[in-house]
Amino acid sequence: MFTNRITVLAGFAALSLPLTLQATTDPLLDDLELPTVLSATRLKQAPAEVPGSMTVLDRQLIRASGARDIPEILRLVPGMMIGYRRGNQINVNYHGTNVTEARRLQVLVDGRSVYRPGFATVDWAEIPVAIEDIDRIEVFRGPNTAAYGANALMGVINIITRHPRETLGTSLKVTKGTRGVSDWVARQGFSTDNSQTRLTLSGMQDDGFDIYEEPGQEYRDGKRLNRVNLSSAFQIDATNTLEWQLAASETSRQGYYDYSPFLGSGATRLGQFDDLIDEWQPNSDIRGSDYAAQALWKTDLTPDHSLQVLAYAQHTERLSEWRACDSPLAFSPTLKELSDLSPLGARRVSRYLTHNYGVTLREYMERFMYGEYYDYLGDLGEAIQQERLQYVDSEPACFDINQNIRESRYHLEVQDTLRLNEQLRFVSGASYRQDRAKSETYFGGAIDNGIVQVFGNAEYRPHQNWLFQLGGMYEDSELVGDAFSPRLAMHYFLAPLHSIRFVYSEAVRTPDMYENNVNWTYQVKNLSGPVSSPQTYYVTAVGPGNLGPEKMRSREVGYNGTFHQYGLALDLRVFQERITEMDSEPLKITDFYPNNESSAEFEGAEAQIDWRATYADRFRVTYAYVDFEASSELDQRLTARNSGSAAWLRSWPAQIESSVIYYGADQLNERRFERLDLRLAKDFDIGQASQLNLALVVQHRLDDEALTWSENLYDSRNHYYLSAELNF
Repeated sequence: MFTNRITVLAGFAALSLPLTLQATTDPLLDDLELPTVLSATRLKQAPAEVPGSMTVLDRQLIRASGARDIPEILRLVPGMMIGYRRGNQINVNYHGTNVTEARRLQVLVDGRSVYRPGFATVDWAEIPVAIEDIDRIEVFRGPNTAAYGANALMGVINIITRHPRETLGTSLKVTKGTRGVSDWVARQGFSTDNSQTRLTLSGMQDDGFDIYEEPGQEYRDGKRLNRVNLSSAFQIDATNTLEWQLAASETSRQGYYDYSPFLGSGATRLGQFDDLIDEWQPNSDIRGSDYAAQALWKTDLTPDHSLQVLAYAQHTERLSEWRACDSPLAFSPTLKELSDLSPLGARRVSRYLTHNYGVTLREYMERFMYGEYYDYLGDLGEAIQQERLQYVDSEPACFDINQNIRESRYHLEVQDTLRLNEQLRFVSGASYRQDRAKSETYFGGAIDNGIVQVFGNAEYRPHQNWLFQLGGMYEDSELVGDAFSPRLAMHYFLAPLHSIRFVYSEAVRTPDMYENNVNWTYQVKNLSGPVSSPQTYYVTAVGPGNLGPEKMRSREVGYNGTFHQYGLALDLRVFQERITEMDSEPLKITDFYPNNESSAEFEGAEAQIDWRATYADRFRVTYAYVDFEASSELDQRLTARNSGSAAWLRSWPAQIESSVIYYGADQLNERRFERLDLRLAKDFDIGQASQLNLALVVQHRLDDEALTWSENLYDSRNHYYLSAELNF
């Protein structure tokens, strides 16, 4: 009932607002330069023409937010959920789903996908782009597989960097603050007669959260990041341009011991053996490296016909190596046989051996085990229980393991844009992508996947009040198979800058290499302890190999309007999104059961208001109401029923700027989030061509909740950092 009321009210609002103000805005249309967006259909469109809801975070908003990383900027997007697994690992989800596995957003940097092929996620910390080089971030809120292929299931985030001609000269910036914040940026831009080039070096560092597990022991989730980005634009002639980039980043993320022993911590202690396993807790830090090269060639064949070719190659590495200790039982052939037959049985035996349940092992297993192997599983469990006794006075088995993975991608895309007449435009194209993931731990070697995409979108305007759009993407993956994602949209224009839209779309997300093709077991090296051959680790997570794509059907009614006389832009969206055949299982070595058995449904409304009240004042408000159902409780954690933001940006005399931004969400993994950010900045002219900018950012938590997980806490609700930027 509540959802229906929200739908009706939003529909009336969409119809009534333009009618009350439109009469005063029409005379200004002749002098208005319409804004355009690029990331919806691959066609340049005014906001009122987009077949869906767009959020554009421009440079003023990005700077006013004071954000140090991209996920913090995305809090300004209605319906975007920001979750922290730890201080150096952030997850971004639109409308939610699994709190630890952000699998359903396509993220682009100037058209290059940074969505990892091996693990369906985005490593936000490793993206080799400095905030200072970003021109705007365009966010398509809703499924957009029709334009960008599988993995754009919930939306598309396109990070668009500044053109090198806008960053000529030298810029130096240093930021220092609480929680170990220490950032820096050095940028040099230069030009020739027909080209502009920018070189940016940057780094970030912080200590993460502050919680202490033991007195004097720091919570290890800090990060250190260094980046380099070389970008150039070359005007070949009057109709041809070439833009290219080289980018790299090197990251170190702190991490705790990332190994769960078969035996160890528990209520039942047999002696020093268990203590030695529990006390062995080396760090499992992650070293990351990203490299990318891309080139974009554009040519105007005629004023109404253009062609572009995008090519890029990228390589990522995530390296984590350490020495683990466990019971020699971890290499027991009997335990491996039990684990192969029933991973749940192996886990229950482990649980029984480390706790005192007051019953026999077979009686304990009766509570959980069933099926044709029931008696045999009980025999194996009892044999393992007896085998353990011979190791009570022995040393643990210790060995070197790793969770290293290297991923690469090569992509070639051709896109053609054609305007036949004033009523009809087309964009079409095709691409080929080759993905590879290599890991002895996760895949026992390398796995490859080739993807072919063919896409198109037609825009037809039969009358000044009507606009129809039809688009789709056909995609064929060697590992998963083919899929087609269509989208149909209809706009009715109440006035040139005001439209009501009706959108129906279908989208897919193909399972990543890990979900479908993983063969995860630890390749043991330098083994010590009382272990006889064969030295085979007991557990292996094996992907089913036959997972199909997740499927979404989305329906949307929306309104977009620009009231130029009032400096007001408004976007409303009422939506229903249903995802079926979902894989909601966590990615781990034990109890790994990927499947297509989950589903989720989201209904609700979103509003986005941007009001440039005066030349000095800008107000911006976002709100999202999301009513959701999910068959898996894991998909219910990162969806806030109510969330939003409110911002006031002001330019004061004497080159002073201020911004006040409120962020709120009533449920992020069952925790409330409210924060108030203040940024105060002033420019100082130094000579005729130099300028110094000093800025103070203060963040104050209005609640006392942890961020996503209970251990994600700070010692203080207040966080501040000061930056100094010199441009000359």
